[in-house]
Amino acid sequence: MTSTKAILMAGGATALLFALTATPIQAQTAPAAVGQTVEPDSVVDDIVVTARRRSETLVSVPVVVNVLTTEALDRNLAVSLASIGELTPTVVIGAYKSNGGGSIGIRGISSPANQTGFEQAVSVAIDGVQTSDGRITQAGFFDLQQVEVMKGPQALFFGKNSPAGVISIKSADPTADFYAQLRAGYEFVGDEASVEGVVSGPLSDVFGVRLALKYRNLDGWLRNTAQPIANPFYTAASGAPIGASQLPGASDSRPGDEEILGRLTLTADISPNFDARLKLFASSGEGSGPGVGTQNIGACTGPNPRVYGVADPFGDCVADRNTTIGDLPDAIARTMRGYRGNGAPYDELDIFTAILDLTWRFGDLTLESTTGFNRTDYQFLSGLDQTTYSQLAFFNRQTNEEISQEFRLASDFDRPINFMLGAYFQTTELYTNNDTKLRDSSYNLAANRYVTYEDLARQDGSTYSFFGQILWDITDTLELSGGLRWTREAKDFNKRNLYGIGTFATQATVYPGSATAGTLAGSFEDENVSPEVTLTWRPDSNKTVFLAYKTGYKSGGFGLTSPLQTGTRIGDVDFEPETAEGFELGAKGVFADGRVRLNGAIFAYNFDDLQVNTYDPSRVAYTINNAGSVEQRGIEIDGTWSATDQLSLRGAIAYIDAQFKDFVGQCYSYAFPTGTVRATAVAPVNCSFVNATALTLQQDFGGRAPARSPEWAGNAGFTYDIPMSNGFNLAINGDAFYSGEYFASEAMAPSSLQDSFWRLNAGLSLTAPDESWVVQLVGRNLTDEYYLQYAADRTGGASVPGAIGEQRGVVSRGREVALQFTKTF
Repeated sequence: MTSTKAILMAGGATALLFALTATPIQAQTAPAAVGQTVEPDSVVDDIVVTARRRSETLVSVPVVVNVLTTEALDRNLAVSLASIGELTPTVVIGAYKSNGGGSIGIRGISSPANQTGFEQAVSVAIDGVQTSDGRITQAGFFDLQQVEVMKGPQALFFGKNSPAGVISIKSADPTADFYAQLRAGYEFVGDEASVEGVVSGPLSDVFGVRLALKYRNLDGWLRNTAQPIANPFYTAASGAPIGASQLPGASDSRPGDEEILGRLTLTADISPNFDARLKLFASSGEGSGPGVGTQNIGACTGPNPRVYGVADPFGDCVADRNTTIGDLPDAIARTMRGYRGNGAPYDELDIFTAILDLTWRFGDLTLESTTGFNRTDYQFLSGLDQTTYSQLAFFNRQTNEEISQEFRLASDFDRPINFMLGAYFQTTELYTNNDTKLRDSSYNLAANRYVTYEDLARQDGSTYSFFGQILWDITDTLELSGGLRWTREAKDFNKRNLYGIGTFATQATVYPGSATAGTLAGSFEDENVSPEVTLTWRPDSNKTVFLAYKTGYKSGGFGLTSPLQTGTRIGDVDFEPETAEGFELGAKGVFADGRVRLNGAIFAYNFDDLQVNTYDPSRVAYTINNAGSVEQRGIEIDGTWSATDQLSLRGAIAYIDAQFKDFVGQCYSYAFPTGTVRATAVAPVNCSFVNATALTLQQDFGGRAPARSPEWAGNAGFTYDIPMSNGFNLAINGDAFYSGEYFASEAMAPSSLQDSFWRLNAGLSLTAPDESWVVQLVGRNLTDEYYLQYAADRTGGASVPGAIGEQRGVVSRGREVALQFTKTF
């Protein structure tokens, strides 16, 4: 770390601590902010969080947590995990529709999206039930009460696999009185219509209910540029039908999707000492296939992308609103699994979640039980090489089922020492089936198949975990808490090819350590103890300063995406756990009669054995391994200020210095000219050769930031309410978001470098005098930035001699302008 950066961090931390521990200057005439109660010597914080799985105010909880309220979500049209993440500095989320489903990063720590079997380093807790499945990035969200973004390791309170943080999403509960709401919206750029409704209230003195439904239809913000063209990969000599000689282009030049979501919540206050809550959530969505979820971002030889060296005259190589995926000829599509009458790409995602909370109170003790069930079922048939040719295409069916049970016993004694004890159990079943076509010239006449291989893989997992915490009130203002989580994780993996040609004809291959011919099998077992200790000082009810030692853990396992070949070994697809350890110093306070809130933290963590993978085009396989260590240092500050009764200001800034240590990994894809020998070969930028005889490339990541890790990030915004003479209220809001540059790809290919950028959100809302209806005009990403959220090597893109292989990238949605009307009954 440079001296300038060290001075900046130390100075910021000193200033923050001074501000929070000094006696606040009281506003002379400032009234209380709306919704707050002002007491003579203290302020009651109206934001309640459950970062420690108990209800605490935001100002008192000794955890770095950013809270997104319903108001913040509504004014920014945040209806997906990616759009929710955009509202918090250092959070980068990309929905990658194939393979692993998506990537979720906080403070530059994340897991790759292009490998089924990787769990995310940032987990998502939906109403208290945790998942680390990247597929959650594709889900839609609505009717939310609050979102809490907890940064840094969160091993103690949230299930498992959260060394980089937790995003806790809480849906709204039944209301004490009858409540109904209808909302309709239309986004003009993507032609996206949505309608949602809520009915809530008591069924009796004991039972409450809330039913929420939503339907959304997006015509499409993207444009598919694929056009009809002769198939340059068609070979009549193979006996392939003549129908495969012509490629149809795109039948839908404007790929979109539609989705229906529903949630039923039932609550029961059976007695003063026992209550229950059941939440059932289901969603079903259909889209235009995962191929349009990514774009070719180059670097290209000339203006057009290439697949196996053949240029696509209709594609481009920049991150924009254009994508290129050709339909499959019917003669080819009908030979593949998942065929639905034509070769148009499609994808379907079905999600079902059930959550049952039971709470018993025995005097000063509370016993809570949370039972969770998550199931995702995803399937698609689509081209995936981002060209008109769709040479890489496959059918995929993937299911992931998670069943969890957690018990927590907590005390609330009127004495210095209290405790929390818990147990957590989870079973998982991950299944995937791929029918993969690598190129049309590989037609097998006898089998009438174009696919290169069809595989079937499964991973079963079990987790047993016990955890506990002791809280000791040393004095009225000083608290010491300490706890740990013990985890045992086991996974069983097996994979086999149902069909294959060439090196993919593995049915008779006997793999070392596997009892069944044609099956690659492996087992993983591990135990971990993750402790944490926090010293908290609360000089009064409006200020908190804490110093925490925290650790985190994410289990190892197996990669299900990497193709199975005769030379594959279990060591090619397994990976070890990753861990985190470090310290953070945080401070937060409420000042000026509740008008000013300020939070900040300075932190230092080391992350060991991060799970990474890169695509190796020469082997048609992924290289899966663990990356040395990452040293992370940083500071974050955020705050809000109710400047007047009408004007509120908000802002945040984060500086993250994250660097790899002791990690030499794979280079991005690169094609050497034919006849190149090691003695005269020149490695591409940032890469070197493994030895003096082979053309195998490697890359030293030492001193470089991990993928999707901007050094600087921040935001600033305002809301201004204008009361009108007729009782109406007009509100104006605006928010600017900044991100520094970062590489979107783990391999750090030059074309995956995302330059620094600004996004601007703004809106107007008109509220009726009785607040029975609201009209909103919402603008998102008004600067029309198409920025990279994730990137990886593109199959078939490393085919131009002497050129770096092309990349595929997940690109953010551009400008959105929506009109929304909400009626409350």
